[in-house]
Amino acid sequence: MARDPPLLASSTPTLRAATTVTIGHVQLRDVIICPRERGVVNYIQSKAILEHDLLGPEQPPRTIAELPFLPNTLASLPVPGTDRTLLAAGGQDAEIHLSLLKPDSQREWSFNTQLQGSINNSILLTSLSLTDSNESSVEPRMAISNNDRVVMFFDVPVRARPTSITPSGVVRFNVPVNHSSISPDGRTLLSVGDSSKVFLHRLTGGAHVTASPIATLTLPPTSNPFSSPALVASFSTAFSADGSKYAVAAQEGAVAVWDVRSTRPLKVFHTDKTRGVSRSGANDTTWLSEDPQEWSQHKTRGPGWSARAVKFGGRPGRELMLFTEHTSLVHVVDARTFETEEVICMPGFPAPPPVPPPPARQQPRRSPSTTARIVRTLEETFRIAAADDEVLVIPPLGDRSVEREVRRVLGYHGVPSRFRIEEEDEEMEEVRGRPPYFIEEPELEPEPPAPPPDMCEEEEDLDVERNLAGACFDPTGSYVYVASDTGVAEWGVRGADKRWWVDGAWER
Repeated sequence: MARDPPLLASSTPTLRAATTVTIGHVQLRDVIICPRERGVVNYIQSKAILEHDLLGPEQPPRTIAELPFLPNTLASLPVPGTDRTLLAAGGQDAEIHLSLLKPDSQREWSFNTQLQGSINNSILLTSLSLTDSNESSVEPRMAISNNDRVVMFFDVPVRARPTSITPSGVVRFNVPVNHSSISPDGRTLLSVGDSSKVFLHRLTGGAHVTASPIATLTLPPTSNPFSSPALVASFSTAFSADGSKYAVAAQEGAVAVWDVRSTRPLKVFHTDKTRGVSRSGANDTTWLSEDPQEWSQHKTRGPGWSARAVKFGGRPGRELMLFTEHTSLVHVVDARTFETEEVICMPGFPAPPPVPPPPARQQPRRSPSTTARIVRTLEETFRIAAADDEVLVIPPLGDRSVEREVRRVLGYHGVPSRFRIEEEDEEMEEVRGRPPYFIEEPELEPEPPAPPPDMCEEEEDLDVERNLAGACFDPTGSYVYVASDTGVAEWGVRGADKRWWVDGAWER
């Protein structure tokens, strides 16, 4: 049986660039876009939107919009009939930023406001009229999924610098709304929030958008030994290009795909829940907190296998779906059959060079009598033994970081010391803690620098997993971009360098 050809040209990125991408909210991870051309991406860095040309590594990222808040979400829209691009960002306290960009990415105008409400979880920009046709409206529209259990619609005037945005409709829910999508024909609103429900509404109206419920579906149960009520939520949705399919990414570690004609999922993709499980045992769930705020404060490890962002894209006649996990992994799926799936790993990026510490103050070498007096005092106070050469022999303390700190402090004060570490073969390993002027180290040949990692190791510790900040396609669907909090990488879709016959014309 012939195997399906690969979906991506290679599992190795075609481009990569180290940079800082800011994840403003631990669960909202969709802050990278590629609105105009291959290699030129926008992302959030602190309170700014940056443009980064990955094809020009000698060019540093540049700021195209400074914001008065830290965004949770980022969206863009090519304005029909113009060469302008509309950018939108939303924040934690219902803030909104809008920018209209010229072809050279210079701002024609920018606008900031704050709505009445809570967290703006996601922003959707559309040029559809949201009536019974797929015609463009006079002005672009913005749909905001908000924590106050609403999706709010606004008209965005683009022909002149706006002084306000006009409300044009609202849809109310019984749960906080985390994400929404609109079908390609502008008639269906797909929304998810802090529940296992998937909401479908029919959109009608012209100047004012109204919505009527079509169906409320339920995500299929996920086989998850670490199930927790706090994980029952979804944070991303997407329609296929022809509107015949839609997908939902669930925090419990699954992506469900529906055909619009069915109420049961066509396919459900599950992430690997054993990834990152505590080594103390497969049933140990103590590492997973039920409070997402603790994940962002680094008090506990979050579920790296949660599905965060789902997107459709790809080449004509070969549509792809991709979805990201909370950390490290990106899944690429053949959206024609949903039977072929590839998993790629976000590479690591070199850390910025450390700031050199200030020169250490030179400590006078203590006389033997002074050292002996300190050793005797510590021996009497802490009941620890000293060797014949007046070197403190300290028993294991049970925490290597504490032992290193004790050794550093003693060495700083000129007290030679060593730790007794009992190995399984009962041999003693000596770790010296003398200050530099007590040690004569042999000269060693420098080790060659390790190459940056390209793939994730199966047994890699969770502490070095990559926090993913989102993923997207370029406008032609030929390239995939993935952002972590330390860099951006590009993968080519298989066949991206070929020409395709579409609607009676050749396209790249």
